[in-house]
Amino acid sequence: MNKNMTPVARPYHAWLLLLCGCMSVLASVVIAPVLPQMQEYFSDQPNVGFMVPMALTAPGLVIALLSMAIGVLADKAGRKRLLVIGLILYAVFGVAPVMIDSLPTIIATRIGVGFAEAILMTCSVALIGDYFEGVRRERYLALNTTFSSVSAVIFIAIGGALGEFGWRVPFFVYGISIFLAVAALFMLWEPKHHEDEAAAVDASDEEKAKWNPWKIAGICSVTFVGAILFMSIQVHIGYLLGGVGLSSPSQIGLVASSGQMAVVLGSLFFGYLLGKAGFVTSIRLAMAFTLIAVGYLLVGFSGVNANLMVSGVLCAGFGGGLLLPTLMVWNMSNLPKYRRALGTGAWMAGFFLGQFFTPIVVVGLQSVLGTHADAIGMMGQVLLPIGIVLMIGSKLHKSARLSAA
Repeated sequence: MNKNMTPVARPYHAWLLLLCGCMSVLASVVIAPVLPQMQEYFSDQPNVGFMVPMALTAPGLVIALLSMAIGVLADKAGRKRLLVIGLILYAVFGVAPVMIDSLPTIIATRIGVGFAEAILMTCSVALIGDYFEGVRRERYLALNTTFSSVSAVIFIAIGGALGEFGWRVPFFVYGISIFLAVAALFMLWEPKHHEDEAAAVDASDEEKAKWNPWKIAGICSVTFVGAILFMSIQVHIGYLLGGVGLSSPSQIGLVASSGQMAVVLGSLFFGYLLGKAGFVTSIRLAMAFTLIAVGYLLVGFSGVNANLMVSGVLCAGFGGGLLLPTLMVWNMSNLPKYRRALGTGAWMAGFFLGQFFTPIVVVGLQSVLGTHADAIGMMGQVLLPIGIVLMIGSKLHKSARLSAA
């Protein structure tokens, strides 16, 4: 092929990049079913109830701190090159706990996984934006949420099944990123791109006026809260189900996978609402908050009723599936082209910072209220009136605008 010719992007290039992005989901869910086993194994360690969930969420803090810096590095060093390096690092740090018998050291390897995740998420999304344009680009970016949710279902089920053989076994799954690294090395190419400053010079006045750092900061703040709401049940699913008698890794994996399937349905419902008039961002946010709140209340009131607990997990999952794409599109719609990488990095920072703080919030409430289910239920009691007020306010605002028109 002529070196001066730009390769033509095909659907399989997008699928490869979407699979690379799914590695961040794997890191968050594949070990969730074995957290109770890990806590029992390290029961002699101080603060083990706090430390073990951190193994799941520590990568989120790293992503929150590094996502914007990784974007700058990708522009300088090359996005494909950095993506391949990230996939290799992901495998190395991800599999390492198989051979480690120290909880603090395992947490350290999870920080390494977070560094690799920050690379994978930033570069995979950026390359989709580079390779595709217009409707194709929007379609593949929208598929990112669906891919993530479906892969979560698969990875949770795999983690639960492998967990039957010991808590270390699910960590082997991280090694699949080596195969993706080989595929990326031979199938992808380095796109031509420009510095943000150069793009800013050529940006139209309309594009420049679109950039509002304070508004983006507000969206990222809502995303921070949304991440806590989205992750609270996922991170503590093993503890919640153990309280209603579902304690084996396979049972936990099955219920967690069902919850992720509810997320898939919620994301598809988001796509359905996009084509309906009147379902603006605030309405979709209100619907998502209300659904999550109802799910949380069902969990809180479940007691020893497994059916009520599972119903709450499914309801909250559906609401979470509606929430995430709503927040992502809300942010993207307020970003001019020349600030898209920075704004996307800020959004990721807000989301993963919320993911990091999830066990701090839930365990803090649990220490006061008694159980994880009580903590989730209290969050539902706080969230439900917020969702209702937001829904009513959005409807009143819409009516006022129609009257003024």
